[in-house]
Amino acid sequence: MRIGDTLGFAYPQGKAGRLSFPALSLLALAMASALAPIPVYAQAGTPGSAAGDDTRLRLDDGIDRRETDREREVLKGSDDLDAVPSTIVIDGHTYTVSNNVNEMGEALYVSVVRRQWADVRRFLKAYLALDHHDPMLVLYAQGALARQEKDFVGAERFYRKLLALQPDFLPGRLELGRILFENHKDRDALATFRQARAELAGDGEKVAGVRKTVDAFINGLNRRGGWQGSIAIGPEYSDNLNQSSASYTCLLAGADGSCLIDRKVPDPIKAPGINLEGTISRRVPLGGRGGILSKAVVFGDVFPGNGRYSQTSLSTQIGYDHQSARASYTISPTFDLGSYGHHLLYTAWGVRAEGLLNLSQVAALRLELDHKTFDYKQPAYKDYGGGQTEAYLTGWYVLGHSWTLFGGPDFVDKSTDDPTNSFRQYGFRAGLNKPLGKGLNLLLLGSFHWRDYGAYSELLGAKRDDAEQDYVSVIKVPALSFAGLTPSILVQHNRVKSNVDWLYSYRRTAASFRLEYAF
Repeated sequence: MRIGDTLGFAYPQGKAGRLSFPALSLLALAMASALAPIPVYAQAGTPGSAAGDDTRLRLDDGIDRRETDREREVLKGSDDLDAVPSTIVIDGHTYTVSNNVNEMGEALYVSVVRRQWADVRRFLKAYLALDHHDPMLVLYAQGALARQEKDFVGAERFYRKLLALQPDFLPGRLELGRILFENHKDRDALATFRQARAELAGDGEKVAGVRKTVDAFINGLNRRGGWQGSIAIGPEYSDNLNQSSASYTCLLAGADGSCLIDRKVPDPIKAPGINLEGTISRRVPLGGRGGILSKAVVFGDVFPGNGRYSQTSLSTQIGYDHQSARASYTISPTFDLGSYGHHLLYTAWGVRAEGLLNLSQVAALRLELDHKTFDYKQPAYKDYGGGQTEAYLTGWYVLGHSWTLFGGPDFVDKSTDDPTNSFRQYGFRAGLNKPLGKGLNLLLLGSFHWRDYGAYSELLGAKRDDAEQDYVSVIKVPALSFAGLTPSILVQHNRVKSNVDWLYSYRRTAASFRLEYAF
């Protein structure tokens, strides 16, 4: 026969349980008091979790992708820089080029303008062998070849030599500006294009196309040095916002089969909320390829009717950034903070180093190294403060038809004073991005993480090991954009399998409809 009452207690991350016990059961009282303070840490969707890190990486990648798309639009029209009028016409006709300096020079110039690089190499070699060749034409062709071969330093050197011979040679100035733009020498590029724009001002409609393209470069450089970012917000629905395992265990059965002491984790809470994601960044160019980069990423979920489960995370950095057409690197101090419920959960100071290498026009590789020291503010989490080191390697590869594949391994090492709360996490991310025409864009991302905790926990009766899976899909519909807002649908599914199954295992799916504004 069961006598007594039910004792309820709440876990700081929404896990709660109850023990039903006979009134005089000291065993039940001891278990209740021991289990009550267990914080549920590093669960999906929690700031500092694997899912939270995936979100930060996804939003960081979104900043880079928007900037790349905008600059691609600028460079798409850059061929108009070659639209300075020429009287040489070869379309549809085959001309015999005599071995003299005039005809060979004309053939070389036309080959450069038409970007027929095999012909440029052939005619340049022959032209250099002739007496009285024009050094300006040679430098112009050598600069174009160097740019085509992605030798931006060499191309800049050739074009500067060309302008030293004739400072008012407009095609050379325009090509120099383009090289400086592509090699991220932003201050020099802006000065070069502004000077070219002034020279074009009085030339009327005959250079309207060139003038328009120069304006596009100037606007692109101003945008590079300005604030860029996005914000997406909208309603969401979660089917397990308290991340409950919904487990029930009979701890002590009576002789008649009835349960004298049980352990019950509350059922999952299903509720609507508000999803928020935002980014903002700015790079202020210094001399050469250097600059000061500042960036912030914020994301979270707010549940008005269940405020104790609301959570947000903010990650900021400001530091030195060096960029070129081939590679870039950044090193900066960082500051993070997270909230849980109605209170600040943690603050974290740290340092981050990032390096990006463009392997080719279709492949890139990025390495991120991060170290933070967490200071947890809520009493139930104090034992989780300490250092955390993170490493992320991400590769991108662009297939035909605009398919972009990306992914890579990651590693997290968390150190706390209590080794039962320390862990090492190994993981891998993989995804794809695909624009479906001009009206739809699809992003799919999956990640797998394994956490190995540092020591056996007497309280849990186990050395904890977790396996976490996170899946994300984002569908953006630019075709339905209005007032600068783009509709998008975000679906996230998380599942955690723990050897402490009754407390830490769970599944959760959340879906949200957002309107996104990018600037």
